[in-house]
Amino acid sequence: MLRFFIIAAEIIVLVIVLRSPFVQYLFADIQNTVSDWLISITTVAERKELANLREKIDEQLSPLKPYQQSYIQQITADTASVKRFYSDYCEKDDINPNFAGTKRAQLCLIIKQSPVMQVAERD
Repeated sequence: MLRFFIIAAEIIVLVIVLRSPFVQYLFADIQNTVSDWLISITTVAERKELANLREKIDEQLSPLKPYQQSYIQQITADTASVKRFYSDYCEKDDINPNFAGTKRAQLCLIIKQSPVMQVAERD
């Protein structure tokens, strides 16, 4: 009987400790850290392809002006941005203030031939 009361008291103390704000904060922090790790592990291949695309654009369209370089960084930030750029400025032929004429045509060709868009077509 005494053993039952000791075990019950331990369980009650454990529940009280686990419900404390500090422990909740600690668990939330651990969960966020682990989630960030998992997200970064799952996006390694995508980030590598985007970095390769950036390098290819820099090689084939150089010299780029600073505002064009920062724009390339923006559109190659993730796959969705690349798809959006390609849809708006390559397929729909909207006017792009950063790239025009042959530079835009070259950029569209580079993006179309990139593995980033090849993966997009399969999905």
